[in-house]
Formats: sequence, C-alpha cells, structure tokens
Amino acid sequence: MKKFILSLMMATALTACGDENKAEAPKKEEKPVITIGATLPLTGNLAVYGKALQKSLDLALQDAHPEKLKYTYKIVVEDDQYDLKKALINVNRFKSVDNINAVMSFWGNIGTLVSDWAEKNKIVHMGCAASDKVGAGYYNFNHATQPQSLLNRILKYYKDNNFKKIGIAYLQALEIQEFIDHFVPILKENGFEVVFVTSFNPDEKDLKMEILKMKEKQPDVVEVLLNSPIINIFGKTSKELGFDVPMSSINNMTDALEEYEGQTFVTEDSGKASFTEHFETATGTPQTACVVNFYDGLNMLINAYEKTPLKEGKQIPDNEDVVKMLLDINNNGFVSVINQINMDKEGNIDSPAVLKRIINGKPTTVEK
Repeated sequence: MKKFILSLMMATALTACGDENKAEAPKKEEKPVITIGATLPLTGNLAVYGKALQKSLDLALQDAHPEKLKYTYKIVVEDDQYDLKKALINVNRFKSVDNINAVMSFWGNIGTLVSDWAEKNKIVHMGCAASDKVGAGYYNFNHATQPQSLLNRILKYYKDNNFKKIGIAYLQALEIQEFIDHFVPILKENGFEVVFVTSFNPDEKDLKMEILKMKEKQPDVVEVLLNSPIINIFGKTSKELGFDVPMSSINNMTDALEEYEGQTFVTEDSGKASFTEHFETATGTPQTACVVNFYDGLNMLINAYEKTPLKEGKQIPDNEDVVKMLLDINNNGFVSVINQINMDKEGNIDSPAVLKRIINGKPTTVEK
C-alpha cells in the first residue's frame, strides 16, 4: 500500500567536515512529534475527494507556521478506496506502526468505523460526515454541516418552490441510509407526499427501468443522493428518457455539473471566499466536499495540542486533555476559515447549509 507522508519537520543542518578527524557540529534539539493519521479514498470512485483532501492537509501544514510551533506535526495518509476493510487495516497500522496521536476520516461509512475504533483506543478523531454517529463519544469530533441543518435547508427549498410530491433516489451506503431513515418521516410530518424511495448499488450501470418507474410517479422534485459515477449515469439517463423535473441533492452534484446544469442542491458552507481562492490557487485543484472542514479540522487539532498544558514528566499532551481544549472552542483562540461554526458538547462542529444552483457549469449560491 502506497503511503503518503506530509511532515512539518524542520531539517537540522549538518556542517560538512573537510577533515575527517573533526567532530560533527552538534544537532539542534528536535521538537517532540505529534503524528496524525488520515484514511482517505486516494483511488477508486471517490479519489477526486481523497486527493483534494490530501492537498487540503498539505496546505494546512504549510500555513501552520511550523517554526513557531512547540511540536513537530507529521501527517500519515493511507488509501482506503472508501472500503471498510481497508480503512480498518489503515487505522490498526496507524496505531501499531505509526503510533498516531489523532486520526482523520472522510464521510460516514468510514467515519463510523473510525469513531468506534478511536473511542476504544482513546485516540482523538476528527471526521467530516453528514452523520449523527461520527461525533459520538468522548474522543470523536465531526466537522461538517450537520444533518439537521441540511434537512432544514432542503425543507425550506421545497416549501419556497411549492413542491408537494417528493421522490428520492439514493445510494446504498451506511451514511445515506442513516439520513433516509430520518428524512422520510420528517417529510411526511411536514405534509409532503413521498412518491418513491429508490436505492441503487454503487456498481449499477443500466438505470433505465427504475427511472421510467420514477417518471410514472410524476414527482415535483427528485432528491438525488448518489455519488460519482452513478450520479452521472442517473443524470444522463434521466435526460435521455425525458425525465425533466427539478432535481436536488446534498453536495454531490458538484461531481456532475454537466448532467445537472440548472439544478439546485444543498451543501455545506465551503468557507470564506478568500479560503477557496487560496486553496485553488495553491493546489491547482477545485474545492470539493470536506476540503474546508479538513483544513479547519487539522488546524483545530494543532491549536489544541499547542495550547493543552503538559502534565509532569510528559513530552506531549494527553489526549484526554486535548479533547477538553478542543471542546473549549469559544476560549481556545481557534480562528476558523468558515464564516460561522459552532460546536455542541458532543464535538459536532456545525456550519450553515447553503443552497446552490449550477449556472453555466458553476455552482452559484442562491436564495430560493
């Protein structure tokens, strides 16, 4: 498994000796190392996210002013292909080989696994997932627009546009199923008619029969909770079959801008405009889901480790104390690159949900 290591270690200059009898210059005292593991989909269908997140971590490290920090921060990134077995191998390796102090994860399927693992191993975990489970437990934090915030914005969008009949097409994945189980009853309680709830497995290629069935139900809007590449197939096939109705989503339409031109979706706050410009200029990569949350989350961890008092005889802070510092977000001096964040007592770091429409191939913030 290919390993990517990004490090803030400052190289100690060695003075070359012209005379082999001369002793080497004494090394500068090295700072204690804090190691943070990140399990990401660097290959496979979700690689576009994993690679952008890796660059986000790299940029956060560069922006952290390492020369001013008390500790050296090393990030170890492993590829999980968004596969649970691979992610479990990664986190176990992080502990046994890399001796990590903290771990980061992407989206709810992997995030829930890492959350359970981190709690058992008392390792600080910073996830990014639209999930109520990832942040559960003392050592777990979830830096993402929370499901209730996303849900509230979707309901407002439906009401503003007088949509009554709702169809749902979703991917068979743990975090999406978790959202569906909560979403459908809320829709019904708010007076909406749910005309279909159709799931697809990630490997499906021919969606024609299911889309024709959806078309017969005559929904006012379809909530498309799919990932690439199936979200692309769904959008393209719907156009071919004349299934021309409004479609909305959470986050993922950014992977299929051509197929969903003119459609509207709900997404997390992608951060201040200055951050987006900084990230895209520095990395040459478009900002994707969780990029701002990973950048922010890593800086949160660094800020907490730097400011947590050391216990006698220790070289780095205890994770139990780091968690307390992280939770004290109003007083620990952390400055977010997101316009507005708040943290509950469980460590769920929420930010506003934003409505965007794809206009000329570009996601553009809109009101309705």
